[in-house]
Amino acid sequence: MLYNDEEIRVIPVRKSLTRPQLICGCDRVLFLLLMLFCIALIFPGGLGSGNYVNILIGIVFFVVGVQILAVLAKYDPLFSLIFSRAIKYQDAYVSTSHVHRQDKKY
Repeated sequence: MLYNDEEIRVIPVRKSLTRPQLICGCDRVLFLLLMLFCIALIFPGGLGSGNYVNILIGIVFFVVGVQILAVLAKYDPLFSLIFSRAIKYQDAYVSTSHVHRQDKKY
Protein backbone atom coordinates (compact mmCIF):
# COMPACT_ATOMS: atom_id res chain seq x y z
CA MET A 1 0.00 0.00 0.00
CA LEU A 2 1.51 3.31 -1.04
CA TYR A 3 1.13 6.41 1.07
CA ASN A 4 0.47 9.80 -0.42
CA ASP A 5 1.62 13.00 1.22
CA GLU A 6 -1.91 13.53 2.46
CA GLU A 7 -1.98 10.21 4.30
CA ILE A 8 1.30 10.64 6.18
CA ARG A 9 0.65 11.63 9.76
CA VAL A 10 3.07 14.03 11.40
CA ILE A 11 3.26 14.14 15.17
CA PRO A 12 5.22 17.05 16.63
CA VAL A 13 7.70 16.32 19.40
CA ARG A 14 7.50 18.97 22.10
CA LYS A 15 10.76 20.40 23.42
CA SER A 16 9.47 20.18 26.97
CA LEU A 17 9.43 16.39 26.72
CA THR A 18 13.02 16.06 25.51
CA ARG A 19 14.84 18.81 27.44
CA PRO A 20 16.56 17.90 30.71
CA GLN A 21 14.93 19.20 33.88
CA LEU A 22 16.96 22.11 35.24
CA ILE A 23 16.41 24.42 38.20
CA CYS A 24 18.05 27.87 37.95
CA GLY A 25 20.06 26.52 35.03
CA CYS A 26 21.53 23.74 37.19
CA ASP A 27 21.03 20.00 37.24
CA ARG A 28 17.99 19.31 39.41
CA VAL A 29 19.55 16.68 41.69
CA LEU A 30 22.80 18.59 42.24
CA PHE A 31 20.91 21.84 42.90
CA LEU A 32 18.71 20.19 45.52
CA LEU A 33 21.74 18.59 47.20
CA LEU A 34 23.49 21.96 47.30
CA MET A 35 20.40 23.59 48.77
CA LEU A 36 20.11 20.85 51.40
CA PHE A 37 23.75 21.28 52.37
CA CYS A 38 23.44 25.06 52.66
CA ILE A 39 20.21 24.87 54.67
CA ALA A 40 21.81 22.33 57.01
CA LEU A 41 24.74 24.70 57.44
CA ILE A 42 22.62 27.80 58.04
CA PHE A 43 19.70 26.80 60.25
CA PRO A 44 20.97 24.55 63.08
CA GLY A 45 24.34 26.22 63.52
CA GLY A 46 23.52 29.73 62.38
CA LEU A 47 20.07 30.98 63.21
CA GLY A 48 19.55 28.67 66.16
CA SER A 49 22.70 29.63 68.01
CA GLY A 50 23.21 33.16 66.72
CA ASN A 51 26.34 32.21 64.81
CA TYR A 52 26.26 34.59 61.88
CA VAL A 53 29.47 33.25 60.37
CA ASN A 54 27.66 30.01 59.45
CA ILE A 55 24.89 32.02 57.82
CA LEU A 56 27.39 33.96 55.73
CA ILE A 57 29.31 30.81 54.76
CA GLY A 58 26.07 29.04 53.78
CA ILE A 59 24.95 31.93 51.58
CA VAL A 60 28.36 32.18 49.92
CA PHE A 61 28.45 28.42 49.28
CA PHE A 62 24.99 28.60 47.74
CA VAL A 63 25.75 31.53 45.43
CA VAL A 64 29.10 30.13 44.28
CA GLY A 65 27.72 26.59 43.99
CA VAL A 66 24.81 27.69 41.80
CA GLN A 67 27.24 29.46 39.46
CA ILE A 68 29.47 26.38 39.23
CA LEU A 69 26.51 24.04 38.66
CA ALA A 70 25.12 26.37 35.97
CA VAL A 71 28.44 26.24 34.11
CA LEU A 72 28.46 22.43 34.38
CA ALA A 73 24.87 22.23 33.14
CA LYS A 74 25.70 24.47 30.20
CA TYR A 75 28.59 22.13 29.34
CA ASP A 76 26.49 18.98 29.79
CA PRO A 77 22.97 18.98 31.30
CA LEU A 78 23.22 15.31 32.27
CA PHE A 79 26.63 15.66 33.90
CA SER A 80 25.75 13.94 37.18
CA LEU A 81 24.18 10.91 35.48
CA ILE A 82 27.09 10.46 33.09
CA PHE A 83 29.67 10.90 35.86
CA SER A 84 27.95 8.39 38.17
CA ARG A 85 27.67 5.87 35.33
CA ALA A 86 31.34 6.33 34.46
CA ILE A 87 32.34 5.68 38.08
CA LYS A 88 30.04 2.65 38.23
CA TYR A 89 31.50 1.03 35.11
CA GLN A 90 35.16 2.06 35.38
CA ASP A 91 36.25 -1.44 36.43
CA ALA A 92 34.36 -3.12 33.57
CA TYR A 93 35.55 -0.88 30.74
CA VAL A 94 39.24 -0.15 30.62
CA SER A 95 39.90 3.13 28.85
CA THR A 96 42.18 2.53 25.87
CA SER A 97 42.54 4.17 22.50
CA HIS A 98 41.72 0.97 20.59
CA VAL A 99 39.99 -2.29 21.35
CA HIS A 100 42.93 -4.49 20.36
CA ARG A 101 45.62 -2.31 21.92
CA GLN A 102 48.37 -4.13 23.81
CA ASP A 103 49.49 -2.51 27.05
CA LYS A 104 53.18 -1.72 27.16
CA LYS A 105 55.06 -3.53 29.88
CA TYR A 106 58.09 -1.71 31.14
